[in-house]
Amino acid sequence: MKKMFSFLCLLLILILALSGCGGSDKKEVKESQAKAAPENKSTVVLKFAHSFPVGHATTLNLEYFCKRVEEISKGQVKIEHYPAEQLGKMKDMLNLCSQGIADISYVPPSFFSGQLPLSTVMILPFYTKATQGTEIFNRLIKECPEITQEYLKYGVRPLFVNATCQYDVGTVKQPVQSPEDLKGLKLKTSGGLFDRIANRYGINAVNVSGPETYEATQRGVTEGNILSYPSVNSYRLYELQKYHTLGLMMGGYPASFVINDKKWQSLSNDVKQVLEQAGKDTNKDYSEGWDKNTEGLAAQFEKKGVTIYRMKPGDKAKWEAPLKGIEDEWVQEMEKKGLPGKKVCDAFMKLCKEVAK
Repeated sequence: MKKMFSFLCLLLILILALSGCGGSDKKEVKESQAKAAPENKSTVVLKFAHSFPVGHATTLNLEYFCKRVEEISKGQVKIEHYPAEQLGKMKDMLNLCSQGIADISYVPPSFFSGQLPLSTVMILPFYTKATQGTEIFNRLIKECPEITQEYLKYGVRPLFVNATCQYDVGTVKQPVQSPEDLKGLKLKTSGGLFDRIANRYGINAVNVSGPETYEATQRGVTEGNILSYPSVNSYRLYELQKYHTLGLMMGGYPASFVINDKKWQSLSNDVKQVLEQAGKDTNKDYSEGWDKNTEGLAAQFEKKGVTIYRMKPGDKAKWEAPLKGIEDEWVQEMEKKGLPGKKVCDAFMKLCKEVAK
């Protein structure tokens, strides 16, 4: 009987011991899962498409954006980068993002002026540097929600926006030191409002695609080009153009980088903040780098034998005279379409004056 009692006691002790071990194991598993949970957050992956070729100055800047997103989020947000029209042609960039094929895409207002007419106000020749244009565009979007609305019509919203400095003139044979020197010249422009600016100076605007720019200049189809210095460098036009201006206002080139609105709405506030901060950092890197690069390239071109005409403060009035009233034309065009052109233009002109101070 005693043996039976002892056996039962031993059995009970073993059962209790095993039960305790099981409880401890379960507790340890739960604690382990709890500790691992923050580290196992699902990574947010976003597809980013644009048309700039690999190695282009803007592509390098956009690579900076991708890296910055990952740095700020500590790897929780990653950007799949598709340059050089890998996801679709330039003309399809708005649709790519609208349909969610790309989460983020490059949509320049000058190229999509039919869909984004109010954003083309940024082409108007009333600021000079990229840092100025970028600040103006970002502040303008906040002051005029109508601009954001024209993007939302297509299911996208601006994520970050920026602008180049105003374009200058490069010529093969004709030195340009005054507005009169431009009359009758056949120069490549970027179309649309850029053509109107050129026409104000008596320029014969010629539309040539980017890849054909060098050959068209070489063959005399154009007598020069209205472009930014980084573009002149990319197309190697310094080999052909012996004269160039610096400091004219022949139109600025605004750029919008948009995100699919449904995707945006699905993101957490933390992820939104990461993207917005990365956009701000990218704009600073872009605009400051662009202005610095422009001055550096001008010096390089001079060493290659290009004559640079730098606009003097005293010459500003005569260069601005042919442009008088061009903003009114833009307003009238917008108002005919039933758009708040005056409101947007007034805000733009006000910001140009503030930023120039």
